Amino acid sequence: MTSTSAAPTSGFITTGQAASRIGSTSQYVRELIHAGHLDAIDIGIGERPRFRVSAESVTRFLRSRAVTPSPKAVA
Repeated sequence: MTSTSAAPTSGFITTGQAASRIGSTSQYVRELIHAGHLDAIDIGIGERPRFRVSAESVTRFLRSRAVTPSPKAVA
């Protein structure tokens, strides 16, 4: 048996790390996963999921939520 995880480590982060990047909670990240806003894999065995979130999907999510001032507001 090896002590390393079989889960992919490159490009995936925990729900806690994703929450920190977004500025929210792990629960909100799980809601975003279930709603299809974040790409994730489930590395859990059994009934309780253990998600790993695609770091790229967090970046895409944040970019899609960016607010830019309208030309009228910039004077």
